[in-house]
Amino acid sequence: MSIGFIGAGKCGVSLANYFLCNGMDVSGFYSRHNTCGDFKFLPLLDLVNSSEIIFITVSDSQITNVWNDISRLDLGDKMICHTSGSNTSDIFSGANEENVCSVHPMLAFNSQNVSVNTISKAFFTLEGGENAVLKISQILTNCGNKFKVINKEDKAKYHAAACFASNFVVSVCTVAEHLLKDCGFSETEAREALIPIMENNMSNIISVGTKDAITGPAARGDIETIKAHLAVLGKYTDLYKELTDVIFKMKGIETIWEKQ
Repeated sequence: MSIGFIGAGKCGVSLANYFLCNGMDVSGFYSRHNTCGDFKFLPLLDLVNSSEIIFITVSDSQITNVWNDISRLDLGDKMICHTSGSNTSDIFSGANEENVCSVHPMLAFNSQNVSVNTISKAFFTLEGGENAVLKISQILTNCGNKFKVINKEDKAKYHAAACFASNFVVSVCTVAEHLLKDCGFSETEAREALIPIMENNMSNIISVGTKDAITGPAARGDIETIKAHLAVLGKYTDLYKELTDVIFKMKGIETIWEKQ
């Protein structure tokens, strides 16, 4: 079963290498920038004709444009997929609904060379037509990846969950860096100080789950310490309150802000 890719970005090239290493036939790439590494670069028509499954791995804003280009071609029974976390398979307007699928790996692709070992641990979600979902399910099963089929109505909430677990973790760690730098830490010192606690925290979440992994003053109901934090946080005060409320709810502690 030959798989072709349109878009040679971080996700596309990494996935192509992953599928290739798992014994799949990767027919090549079509990319306007021709940056496919060791993979074959093909004109769009040749890429479509030589592929049974076509992955559109461009930015979310460009998926419709790419689909408009290839929808004019003879697609026959080819499977058409995209890797957007937020868009559904409905973006392929006019396609055979049974042969389209959104395939999202819950993983941060920060380069074209995300390792095979890293992708092998990624959880995937699928949404789309029965034929396409079945085909992609078989591929992921052969690769050893866990996956779940979700409803298109849940895509936005699912993608928001991924953002909380990925982008927003980076955001919160950035705030921690800024606060330490305000205390006189250099950027390097701040990272050196935070890495052990971040690694230990993630290890605890993996081992026992979020509820039992949570620590700190909010988990203990240490209101005086929380008030001391609020007195010095400035522009981060509201963010601190929002995150503290999440912990309060986890621990069954009453929100205190109205009592301040």
